[in-house]
Amino acid sequence: MFGYGLLLVPVSVLGGGHIAAIGLSLVLSGLFATEWAGDRWGLSAADRRTLSLAFGVLAGLLLVAFVVVNFASFESGGVETVVEYVGDGS
Repeated sequence: MFGYGLLLVPVSVLGGGHIAAIGLSLVLSGLFATEWAGDRWGLSAADRRTLSLAFGVLAGLLLVAFVVVNFASFESGGVETVVEYVGDGS
């Protein structure tokens, strides 16, 4: 998902960055769930669970925010944009 977000940056910096942030949050959530992270940074199992859950929740909140923003922008400018590209028919 992080890579997909980076691929979208040339089309939409905000959208691509948003998707990349969701992907990065998911990667960090998975990373902190591993025993390797606990050994590497001296984290207890409870700390690893807390960090993993926090980044998972952050990814979910970013996803909801992405959907809300895109839905609002589609509702506010969807019809006008189509008319601009198609023309008024004359």
